[in-house]
Amino acid sequence: MRSRPFIALRLPEVVHPGETFDVELSLDSATATPIDFVRVTLRYTQTLWSVDRGEVLQARDRLVLGEEVAGPGRLEEGVHRYRASFALPGDVPPTHMGFVAELQCVLHAVVSIPWWPDAKESGEVVVRPAVGPRPKSEPFTSASARGAGAFVEVSLPDRTFAPGDTLTGAVAFGGLGGRRASALEVALVGVERVDAGGQRSSRETHRLSFFRDLGGTREGQEVPFRIEVPGGVAPAFSVEEVSLEYALEAVLEHAGGRVVHRVPVDIGSFAPRAGRDAQRPSVGAARWRAVWARGGERAGLSLREGADGLGLRGVRAGCIVEVAPSDERSASGLGATVRFAEPWGLELQVRPRRALELVGVVTGDPAFDGRFRVRGREDAQVQAALTPALRAALTAFPEVDLDDARARVRSAVGAFDASALDLFLRQVEALAQAIAAAGAALLPPASMEPWLPAWRRFAEESGGSLQVGPMRLTGYLEGERFELATLFKGAAAVGTRVALPLEPASEGAGGGSIAAKEALAAALREQVSWFRDVEGGVISVGPEEIAVKLAAALGHPAAAREVLQPMLALARKLRGERRGGPYR
Repeated sequence: MRSRPFIALRLPEVVHPGETFDVELSLDSATATPIDFVRVTLRYTQTLWSVDRGEVLQARDRLVLGEEVAGPGRLEEGVHRYRASFALPGDVPPTHMGFVAELQCVLHAVVSIPWWPDAKESGEVVVRPAVGPRPKSEPFTSASARGAGAFVEVSLPDRTFAPGDTLTGAVAFGGLGGRRASALEVALVGVERVDAGGQRSSRETHRLSFFRDLGGTREGQEVPFRIEVPGGVAPAFSVEEVSLEYALEAVLEHAGGRVVHRVPVDIGSFAPRAGRDAQRPSVGAARWRAVWARGGERAGLSLREGADGLGLRGVRAGCIVEVAPSDERSASGLGATVRFAEPWGLELQVRPRRALELVGVVTGDPAFDGRFRVRGREDAQVQAALTPALRAALTAFPEVDLDDARARVRSAVGAFDASALDLFLRQVEALAQAIAAAGAALLPPASMEPWLPAWRRFAEESGGSLQVGPMRLTGYLEGERFELATLFKGAAAVGTRVALPLEPASEGAGGGSIAAKEALAAALREQVSWFRDVEGGVISVGPEEIAVKLAAALGHPAAAREVLQPMLALARKLRGERRGGPYR
């Protein structure tokens, strides 16, 4: 009497794409039984589900291979053994049993018995990529967007791992603007994606987390982490409709919200690491310092570190330049101050123009005039000072505040991103160059322009320097430094201030200053023939300075020598010197 034989399959546990493997088949027949054939079939199936697994989007065979190991005949009583071989294509994907995708390789054995139920057996084999050499380690750093606000940095010794490895690295954060960081989660996340029939879906398949309470952790401080990658985790793959991807996800929780940063990593079948893990790059304060040191070196600026953090300082085009991270209104960025070689003396103000605010001085540049409100003592001077190069340099920055002595600029860009820092430093360099060029070509006030040659000549004769914009001169007479400053009412020059700094300060100019002022006024009337014509000015005598305000602008500044002689005599008397003169 015929009977169905008992089927035993011997299968390899794991097979690799591109390899040939054997399947052993054992049939134990209790009676002699006729058969049509004995066939072994390899079937690699793909099933795609909707996210809720309520609907099968696709079910198909990716691969079908069969081998008939016995033809028509008679299966005698006893045990019969057969062998089948299958060559897997090199591009067959690995086995994957996920939430929205299943890729499965199953061997089916069938003994076809005429006029009798067939005998069947099946078994699954796991397809895994063959173990290959590891790619060369490439230490890696990455950061979340750092335009304005909190950011996270991640450092890894490599981004290629194998099941069973330990994933190590470090995280740092910054840009909180005074807000408190509360917690950090670092996780290895696996996500499977399906794109079938116009329907796309994805689902998280793995999440292996490291958690840290950040109480007491400072901005810029490295937070090391370790994540064990299970030995049975599926490697990453991608075929037509299905992919499995991995990423390292860092989540920073803080008082103002949360920051999420993902770094793609590769989980593959690689040989064990030889020797120690690669050295990972630094993140946080150590990396930031290196970024600023390299950026400063390229820009010709020196790294400066203090209680307030990182900064760069140096001289560019004769201007003192200071650059530092900037936190304003809880928005991080970069700020710079460019201090002029000498003040321009134009009563200049360039500020962002508010809505409905008058334009002020018109430069003739619509884009510039639309953004900024410009003020100054004299329109022509201001227009000449705001050269096309200076206007272009200023408009490169979102925030600008410019006056006679310095420019302050700010951009809401990543303060610790090398490319953003380099761009900002190039813009600051262009600003310093434009300021230096504009300062060297300042126009004199219109009312003083005819006298500019005389002022230049007197500055040279007195061994001093001339500031053209305000028509202010510093020189030396009989070894003493003096200052001449033109006084203005609006754009009109209406007076001159002659000042003699007392270096060192004189204690003798205290209680007797009234008598000293009267004596100086008398000496001026006596010795300076034209003084009565400008006597509407003011005389002041103090511990640090003797000054005379003349109620007229000096076209010929050399005439100030006559005023300075009595002032020098008074200074000597206040210091207790015994020399000839009106106070001997």
